[in-house]
Amino acid sequence: MTGHPSRNADRDLDVWVQEVTEDWRMPRLRPDQLSWQARVDRSGSTARFAGVSAARVVGAMAAAAVVALASVMLVSSLPIAPDPGTGGRGTDVAASPSPTGRTAPQGEGSDALFSLSIQADRGHYAADAPIEIDTTLRYIGDARTTVTSSGAGLVVFGIEQLDGPVDTGWARNDDCVRYVYRPGDTESVEFQKSGGYSNDDGMAAFWRTFFAEPELRLPAGKYRITASAVYGAPECGDEQVVEASVVIVVE
Repeated sequence: MTGHPSRNADRDLDVWVQEVTEDWRMPRLRPDQLSWQARVDRSGSTARFAGVSAARVVGAMAAAAVVALASVMLVSSLPIAPDPGTGGRGTDVAASPSPTGRTAPQGEGSDALFSLSIQADRGHYAADAPIEIDTTLRYIGDARTTVTSSGAGLVVFGIEQLDGPVDTGWARNDDCVRYVYRPGDTESVEFQKSGGYSNDDGMAAFWRTFFAEPELRLPAGKYRITASAVYGAPECGDEQVVEASVVIVVE
């Protein structure tokens, strides 16, 4: 049977209860003293056998509640680890979204005079479905200038199959036409097929159908579509090329 606690122990416990409930402090103990939790437990056990005052019992219970509340607050303040999600532990899946058929790939290139951008209307297509390509040429120079290029315009297109034999390259008329650009000039360029083939080409039948069709349609595969702005000096000198490309998948 547990006996009565000593008067000193009772006094120490009273002091501890007062300091915790009023000042939120945890007094230090000497090496020869019981822990405060043990004293609270001991006080609770002693209350069954001794005439411990109701105020002291309530005070001890209040002190224990303070300790529990402080523990909950400490745990709540700890940082929460990120949800592993589908990308693995700690991976931010949203930072690297998977491409979908509705993704509109785009590319851009520039030099001192021109900025060229190209965009497909989506990233994935069904085989032989029409493919829409939007291209914009912007003059970014700070003064009026004259350049030369083909009579069909500065921009020409090429198509390269990254996992197969389709490769149109690009071709254009060899004439030399002058074009004048002013700061801020912008033009939308319609996609046009270009290139050539010979009748003894193993893909001649494919090329005849491809070039006869005004819309861009491709068989299954992965393709890079490139827009090239080709221009030279006013006297038809050496040419500069600005390129921009997108990659699409046909399934």
